[in-house]
Amino acid sequence: MKLKYLMPIFATVSTIAHADLPLTVEDLTTDKNRFKLDTSLSYYNQSQTSLAPQTYGMADLGNGRVIILPAPAAENNSNTDMLIVGAGLRYGISDSWEVGVRGNFVHTAERYTIDQKPNQSNNRFLQDIYLGMQYSFKDNKKFPDSLLFAEISAYDNTQGLRSKSGSSVLVGGTVYTINDPIVLSLTGSYQYNGNRKTLHNTAVDLGDVLAINGVVGFAVNPDITLTGGVGIQYKKADNFEDMGQISHNQTQTSLNLGMAYALSARSNLTANVRTNISGGNNSTLSLGITTKLGALPPPLSEKYRQSNK
Repeated sequence: MKLKYLMPIFATVSTIAHADLPLTVEDLTTDKNRFKLDTSLSYYNQSQTSLAPQTYGMADLGNGRVIILPAPAAENNSNTDMLIVGAGLRYGISDSWEVGVRGNFVHTAERYTIDQKPNQSNNRFLQDIYLGMQYSFKDNKKFPDSLLFAEISAYDNTQGLRSKSGSSVLVGGTVYTINDPIVLSLTGSYQYNGNRKTLHNTAVDLGDVLAINGVVGFAVNPDITLTGGVGIQYKKADNFEDMGQISHNQTQTSLNLGMAYALSARSNLTANVRTNISGGNNSTLSLGITTKLGALPPPLSEKYRQSNK
């Protein structure tokens, strides 16, 4: 994997130069003995325009991650706004192995119709805390670089359900290739959701989620990377103990557009919008900042030069 079009000017600006690879590669690499702080703010909106029972949907946070959220029962129209505040800390055990913890805090505003009367509700709560790890496979001349990741919920507080630990497990992987200034990546993930109890002590088997996301990143310059891609998600129908399966399996396709901007050699800003092409009326707008703590690691381009000598 070679940097075929590396511009000579970057070799003369080595003191404060940002990574001269697409900035999206930052999320796919590990820095040994260093911490990374991830913070994000996401706005999620969902609309329903027909009779719908109480079910559980999903908010796409990107990179194969979703949040399971209740969709309110409605007789006619319903509209839900959510602000999702995320924070996470990652640590590089080695140049290939990284562990971390992340959590999400949610504020919801729901507007819906019951008995032909408009209703609204607001709520704030800690949604979840996850423990995770990822392992990178790099420097293989025959195959593209890749990584595997896994997460388990240490705490899940999905509204309408009793809080529980170990309620879901996420496993997945990403394959990516770099031909500067282009990076191509494909991510697949599977989230197992275990049996839960509602607040009324009814058992419910939440449907598992399968997600596939393909992304193209283009480094406009050392500080800006543009991304675009398509995501496909499949969620198995929820199964209630007393009512059985009251909804069908869900499939949705989304268009993903984004940008990454190097605020400094230490911090990157990302902005993404994910909106459904088919399968539902919802969209997610996200802003995130990744900050490297402690001593700065070598630029990504230097790592790749060393690995290709």
